[in-house]
Amino acid sequence: MKIELEAHDFIEAKSKQFNDGLREAVRQLDNYIYDNLYECDQRENARERLIEAMMWARLAANDHGIK
Repeated sequence: MKIELEAHDFIEAKSKQFNDGLREAVRQLDNYIYDNLYECDQRENARERLIEAMMWARLAANDHGIK
């Protein structure tokens, strides 16, 4: 039973690390886009697609695991 708990804790820690890294990368790219492009529909579309990409990545991680 202890080994199952250790495995669960390991997977949870790896998932947290992935989500934290993904969130930071998305935040940095979103800030870069926001700071360097003029306000326009294309900028907002790019930012929305970035959030969409983050959501797809999280779904893939949840469904198929993390390398």
